[in-house]
Amino acid sequence: MSKHSLAPLTGTPFECQRQGPRLRSPASCNTAALERSPRSTADLHMCGIVAILEVGGAGSVSRGLLDRMAQAIAHRGPDERGLWVEGPIGLAAQRLRVVDLATGQQPLANEDGGIRLVANGEIYNADAVRRALLAGGHRFASRTDTEVILHAYEDDGPACLDRLEGMFAFALWDGPRRRLVLARDRFGEKPLYYARLPHAFLLASELKALLVHPDVSRELDSRALVHYLAHEYVPAPHAIFRAVRKLPPAHYMTVEADGTETIERYWVPPRPTGPAPPAPEAAEEVVGRLRRSVASRVLCDVPWGCLLSGGIDSSLVTALAAEASSAPVKTFAIGFDEPTYDERRYAAAAARTLCTEHHETVVRGEDAAGLLPEVARVFDEPFADASSLPAVLLSRLAREQVTVVLSGDGGDELFCGYPTQTAHRAAEAYRRLPRLARRAVAAAAERLPTSHRYLSFDFALRRFLRDAARPAIERHLRWMGSFPPEGQARLLAAEAQREARLADPYATAREAVAAWGPETASDVATALDLLFYLADDNLVQADRASMSVALEVRAPFLDRAVAEYALRLPAVLRRGLWRTKPLLRRAARSLLPARIWRRPKHGFGVPTGAWLRGPLRQLAVELLEPGRLRRQGLFDPPYVSALLDRHLRGVANHRKELWTLLMFELWAGAYLGG
Repeated sequence: MSKHSLAPLTGTPFECQRQGPRLRSPASCNTAALERSPRSTADLHMCGIVAILEVGGAGSVSRGLLDRMAQAIAHRGPDERGLWVEGPIGLAAQRLRVVDLATGQQPLANEDGGIRLVANGEIYNADAVRRALLAGGHRFASRTDTEVILHAYEDDGPACLDRLEGMFAFALWDGPRRRLVLARDRFGEKPLYYARLPHAFLLASELKALLVHPDVSRELDSRALVHYLAHEYVPAPHAIFRAVRKLPPAHYMTVEADGTETIERYWVPPRPTGPAPPAPEAAEEVVGRLRRSVASRVLCDVPWGCLLSGGIDSSLVTALAAEASSAPVKTFAIGFDEPTYDERRYAAAAARTLCTEHHETVVRGEDAAGLLPEVARVFDEPFADASSLPAVLLSRLAREQVTVVLSGDGGDELFCGYPTQTAHRAAEAYRRLPRLARRAVAAAAERLPTSHRYLSFDFALRRFLRDAARPAIERHLRWMGSFPPEGQARLLAAEAQREARLADPYATAREAVAAWGPETASDVATALDLLFYLADDNLVQADRASMSVALEVRAPFLDRAVAEYALRLPAVLRRGLWRTKPLLRRAARSLLPARIWRRPKHGFGVPTGAWLRGPLRQLAVELLEPGRLRRQGLFDPPYVSALLDRHLRGVANHRKELWTLLMFELWAGAYLGG
């Protein structure tokens, strides 16, 4: 095993500590390697997009400004840049070519040039949509998958979104109607930020492109700050800067030439309908749909592979990808030097079983201090999911070998895979205990010694008991987050409290859940996981980490056919009594050995508690220094100092709260200059 140093997060090739490939031929595994499916006729590509609309006849778009905004997200599509400007409208795209490498330049135009388009993402059913459009008389100028959006829009307007299967964010200029149309995919795999200015409307794949515009203010949005402190991320439609918003998933927006805006939802996740099919039948259907989804996502003219943790989701995707490949699949894993957090042995075992060409690396605590400032710059907004650090490094490891990877994102949300599902059932039982018994349990929990091991019992029990008696929505968000309202009342400095006093950190989540109409605590958990956590945490992390090095991540579980089938199944089929994902485990039996599908969920944990007491101690002390916080004026220095002191002395585990503050300060250093 060779040892190398981790390079800075610049998108250039980096060296890492890697275990040599574990590779056996498919024949030696006694599995029949299937030939790769015929290649699509679509030009699939990832990119970043930018648009400027000067509203109300304010003037013409500056081509130079548009170019500079596109340059800010060149990492998303380093192969080429395309710009189109005509009077008050300008569109730009940064392109990463994946299939049919010679064509498909953006912006695209329809037959008469009246409609122009820039798009980020993939339309997986582009061939089927193209055939229908050709039959209707449309002519195509390229093989790009995104051209189907143009012609489908010509036929159906925004209703064309129902025809599209994929991950996407796009901006379309409808010249005849003098209207800008923008849209995001159903689950939010691809991002879209926008800003309203007095005389212009701006949009971009990442916030950093909007910040290039001289009129976009960096004034903090106090409501967004409250959301960040509560959830560890800023949920749509909020953005950390007051001038900026995010288009929510499954929505489209129209902006008229005079600046009038409308936002509409075009898809709602289905609810369970009808009687439950037999579990074996449902499991077989899930495998069939997932197999077709994987097959549609391994079509490309560049090297591809799979992110493999050794858990059931990524292992199932990798097994199906191996079926669709005539060569061993490249797989990638990451681990930690803290043993209770390290999943590499599970990933390696799955790789041996599935005959993959396996690559792995290790995150060491001593490397984190130098890497975290760069990770904070990758994410445009403060983002405190600690797995963002290994996600960035895993993306770099994969990008050394491939341009496209498949992931298991969405499996937990669709098939009730998170421990909170079990926690909600335990909470319902706990609430039925006599008050005296509950007090005794809580007192005993407080006497437990503090541990910083992965999923330490004392940490999990204290968080569970603290909020178990609350309504399902609130306790779920409190379990997952950092600073609840009463915590923020102590954390925020006086002026910051005055600005944020009307902000409810749970309002956005309540609105999202209410629209879905959950009936049980388990339904609430699924709704929050799918509509809130997946879109604004997991998929944000996947997009920013991967696109920082121009790596494309595809999520087969988020195929519409897979997701809608799963969500229409009664929850009792998808959730277990005390074990997660029973249906998916059953589905995996025909593809994976029992040691994989029986293994309890581990999760992508990061040893932040131990790091903060060890290799990150000095960084935390410097960033959370009372004088620095006092000058910043957002957080109460004595309260923060008390949190840090108790954690460093080992008498409490405040890792979530401290990590949330640490990542905010690192982000502020990158985007606020302090």
